[in-house]
Amino acid sequence: MKKSLILLLATGVLLSNNVLAADADDEVVYSTEGYCLLANEGVAPDYLRAYSKKLGATPSKKVCNSFKEIVSESRPADWDYPHGKPYPGSVIRLSASQIKLMKAAKKSE
Repeated sequence: MKKSLILLLATGVLLSNNVLAADADDEVVYSTEGYCLLANEGVAPDYLRAYSKKLGATPSKKVCNSFKEIVSESRPADWDYPHGKPYPGSVIRLSASQIKLMKAAKKSE
């Protein structure tokens, strides 16, 4: 009896932890940096308005330009895609053909 009660309690604890972990995965974080990245990508104005509403403020162009400058300074000028990474610290892996296309596009700029 004791064994099954302990097993039942342990199972309940594990299940409740899994539910909490699932809720944490669904959490969305809104940031000034995220807004600025979206603005620089040219997303729809309605989307930016909704994002800034959830953020609680609309970052100024000056703030976004400062962020853009910091990002551009941190990127290497000539990245050679080691291990297929499109930029330092990326978890994305590019195929050899994708790297070839990106290098060709960079040359044509």
